[in-house]
Amino acid sequence: MPDFSGRWQTSFGPMELTQQGKRVHGSYVYMGNACTLDGKLAHDRLTFRYQEPTVAGSGWFEMLRRGQAFSGQFTPDDGGNGGPWEGERIGFDGLWNSSFGLMRLIEDGEHVQGFYPVGGTATIEGKRAGDRLTFSYKEPKARGRGRFELSADGLSFQGEWKPQGDASWRPWTGLRVRAQPNLTWLVILEAPWQRFLSDQEYSFGNMLREFFARVPGVQVRHRFFSNEASLRKCCRDVLYIAEPVVLLLATHAQPEGVTVDGQTISIASLVDSLRYAANLRLLHFSACLLMQAPEGVAALQQFANAARLPISGYKTSVDWGASAIIEFTYLDLILSRGLSPADAAASLKKLLPFAGDKSPADSVYRPAGFHLVQPAASVIV
Repeated sequence: MPDFSGRWQTSFGPMELTQQGKRVHGSYVYMGNACTLDGKLAHDRLTFRYQEPTVAGSGWFEMLRRGQAFSGQFTPDDGGNGGPWEGERIGFDGLWNSSFGLMRLIEDGEHVQGFYPVGGTATIEGKRAGDRLTFSYKEPKARGRGRFELSADGLSFQGEWKPQGDASWRPWTGLRVRAQPNLTWLVILEAPWQRFLSDQEYSFGNMLREFFARVPGVQVRHRFFSNEASLRKCCRDVLYIAEPVVLLLATHAQPEGVTVDGQTISIASLVDSLRYAANLRLLHFSACLLMQAPEGVAALQQFANAARLPISGYKTSVDWGASAIIEFTYLDLILSRGLSPADAAASLKKLLPFAGDKSPADSVYRPAGFHLVQPAASVIV
């Protein structure tokens, strides 16, 4: 069951919630005014009523980032404009702009681990006690200890670090990076399709970048990978984006994993490289056959359940032109039309029947076997 109890920093000010079973109630301070919120959990969603001095309304929240954040919507009773309502739990979990660049911290109970891009990849391992984090850090050519003290509003920290064998402490500070509202990233990670210099150059990512350049609220990033190490680095870089990410992997594949430069990168390795990317909204494989083998689908289902993340791909060796038509439509439904991945997948098979397991008799395209793996619904008792 999602646990909404605790202190939050939200779009409409600081909030404190208490949860008893399915019931949730609390208060928040908006423009200096005390406001109330009361709601009830059903599956993974909290639906609620809110009351402010001059307006009341309804809304919903859904958990993100393993319970460290939520996203939602509100609608005033008076017919005024509603909009997004988002929040982050007051703690160390999240993205920070620190003395050593961007840093992603992940909380799991008292345990905190993190990543920052010094010398490639540097890591933090520590323990939180209240608003204090004590940790050890490890960089490619250095290691040591440190400590952070969280501000009362959870938007900054003051700290210090000391290299191993050194007696002096040095400052390490950070400011929380807040996600920009109404912004989603489309990140395309692509393997080169060409084998020889004489081959014509083409790229699915380049086409998608041009297509979505017209869509407000969508930032497109396109990177090539050539082996497992470069793919894992690209996946790790997703950690340093604060907003929701739709991630597309464009490459050749087999049922056991994606292929590049004679290597097969297993599904287990893929999901391991993304297990801390808690801002993913969708993972799509623009790759043949990955959804064909039951054991591969089971591994993706396990990751979908753990990450609360929909994952899509193909059961067949899908035609290049067919996949382009399918994916432009699918992504447009999500990024331009505001559909959820589940609703977009359902609409896709109505709009483009060949996307599913059967094609119309007169179709020039074979069935693509498009398949969506949904996270299993939580049960609330």
